[in-house]
Amino acid sequence: MAAVLESAVEESRIWKLESDIAVLKSDVAHVQSDITDMKTDIRDMRKDIGALKGDVAALRDELHSGDASLRKDMEIGFATLRDEMHVGDASLRQEMQIGFATLRDEMRAGDASLRDNIEKLRNETQLCFSKLEKELVRRSLSDKIWMFSFAAGLVTVMARGFKWI
Repeated sequence: MAAVLESAVEESRIWKLESDIAVLKSDVAHVQSDITDMKTDIRDMRKDIGALKGDVAALRDELHSGDASLRKDMEIGFATLRDEMHVGDASLRQEMQIGFATLRDEMRAGDASLRDNIEKLRNETQLCFSKLEKELVRRSLSDKIWMFSFAAGLVTVMARGFKWI
């Protein structure tokens, strides 16, 4: 009976192994099917990537041509602006030179006028000082005369008072 039991256990194991092998074969078939689907998807993706690369290349070429056109427009614009600035600089330089010449002439005229005014003030000051000096001398003389007269009168009064005269 042990042999029968062993044989039944072995058959059960074999049946289980065959069942496991059938499951594994089914799983492998599913994996193979998935791999086939993945390969198809990868081929489709490669085609899409190739189309995208073409689109990117076309876009890059379009951008490069746009950059070249923009660069040319900018160079023309900068050249025009530079020319306008040079013309403006020359005009501004000429206006500044005229302005400086006018200012220099006005300053020279102002200097001459200022010198004349200073000379007039100097003359007027000297005239005032000479008048003041004459007035001071005249007052000083009149003050001295008055003091001498006062002193003489005082001496006369004192001389009479002391009976010197």
